[in-house]
Amino acid sequence: MTPSKVIIPQGSYILRSVDMKGPCKAKVEMEILGNFKAPPDPNEFQGSDAWVKLEKVDGLTLTASQGGGVFDGQGELAWKTNDCDQTGKCGGLPYNFRFNFLTNSVIRGITSLNSKLFHMKILGCRNLTLDQVTITAPRESIKTDGIVIGRSEEVNITGTTIGTGDDCISIGDGTKNLLIQNVSCGPGLGISVGSLGKYPNEAPVTGITIKGCTIKDADNGVRVKTWQNSYETQVRGLYFEDITVENVWFPVIIDQEYCPYNHCTRKVLIN
Repeated sequence: MTPSKVIIPQGSYILRSVDMKGPCKAKVEMEILGNFKAPPDPNEFQGSDAWVKLEKVDGLTLTASQGGGVFDGQGELAWKTNDCDQTGKCGGLPYNFRFNFLTNSVIRGITSLNSKLFHMKILGCRNLTLDQVTITAPRESIKTDGIVIGRSEEVNITGTTIGTGDDCISIGDGTKNLLIQNVSCGPGLGISVGSLGKYPNEAPVTGITIKGCTIKDADNGVRVKTWQNSYETQVRGLYFEDITVENVWFPVIIDQEYCPYNHCTRKVLIN
């Protein structure tokens, strides 16, 4: 099959939620020259967990060029109505991006601004590279994690700049052979493995390499966190090298009693 190329021309666009789903018969290249804004009202995303969703594609290349590729989630209104810090319930708002079950793919040069919740969620991907990506939200924005990864393997995050109101990168269960290199983080809560152990039978986290990164004006540097009274979980093969921290409260932290907002529910163990 012949590979295809899609070019999105220069211009400014209002973009409602989109779901681009494979499988495709051949490799697909998308070149983005334009810039996009999401509807500011969270109610326009009822029934959708993401603004832009890409899933089940093998061989996708998505590249921003000529000043394009800026995706502004316009999350200010959503942050004002988010009561996550009071209730401990943080769902119901869309992520800027979801990358589900992508294989052998590259995403390069895009910018994610002011997401209503997480900026990017990576789930079930294999051999995926995010390169020269920019992720930005104010320090005071709630639960605007930069990149959240789960149940994926051979993911590379390189040359990326992230500054948000939560974790720059959060590494969830089932993540294998992850490389985070030359990433600038801050403000935010640092680069985190976890939180883990909230649910039974979570898959191990293995082969995590974080090197050549700078973390500045953040609460934490690198950390590993498991929930208070967590289920059994495993983390193996963590490798940290050449991490520069500046104006960081806790450069390295291992937290086995993680309990944000003091809304933890203690599980009951029956022997």
